[in-house]
Amino acid sequence: MKRGHFGIILTLACCALALLTSCNNRDHNSMYPEEPDEYPLDGDIPDHVRAKLDPWIAGFIGLTTAEANERLAERWSSIERPSLKALRDTLSKFEVRAIVDYEEGGLIYAYRPGSKDEGIGDFFYLPAPLNPEEIQKRLEPSKLQGNDALREFLFYFGGLAEDTATAGQFVYSDPPWPLFTDSWDGEIKGFEEWENALMLYHARNGCFILVRPDGKVAWWVMQEGIVETEAEDFDDFILKFNEHRKISWPYDPYGASD
Repeated sequence: MKRGHFGIILTLACCALALLTSCNNRDHNSMYPEEPDEYPLDGDIPDHVRAKLDPWIAGFIGLTTAEANERLAERWSSIERPSLKALRDTLSKFEVRAIVDYEEGGLIYAYRPGSKDEGIGDFFYLPAPLNPEEIQKRLEPSKLQGNDALREFLFYFGGLAEDTATAGQFVYSDPPWPLFTDSWDGEIKGFEEWENALMLYHARNGCFILVRPDGKVAWWVMQEGIVETEAEDFDDFILKFNEHRKISWPYDPYGASD
């Protein structure tokens, strides 16, 4: 979805506000949220960090980049859905380079080699895979447990993130996963059609990807107080998201600047 310059200005203003708010409870000398510690695959990882890592994440310790890439490829090797294969092929061009001390379980950090001006979109973070039964259970409140494309996406790519300090992440953490329930006192245009949709992705500018039981996907464009359809089904959404992962730009409804 392409939007005008006014929308981009609103996005930048929202990001600035979010950063200022997040710093309110931090050292007043710090302008930005603290990034979690990253450790090279062959680096010295403290024992207290190792103790928190999920076994799948810990399995990357001591690997070369080539070996780490192969370990990630093994996780994705059973993908059969065409839309997910396309996303796998895009993300497989990145190189796994580090382990991140993030919440319980940790993340791997992967970078797109050859990026000239590194920015959001040139790297991604990924946690360990969730158990399929747990995914099914967490989707029940949103009535999406029967959506095969969504379930498979969350198994292979659940928690996929472009940032760790603000937002830019797909759902992953402990349930309940968030539902779209706040109408802002009736001020959100399209709220009624999307009420109780799963808030699948939280963009860095405050917007959300919503998925409702019929499989349709939309952006809640927070800056404009409106919900706008993004895809008619989840496979279509995956393909659109995949195209975005090929560029260096945050994922949000405003798209890359021209």
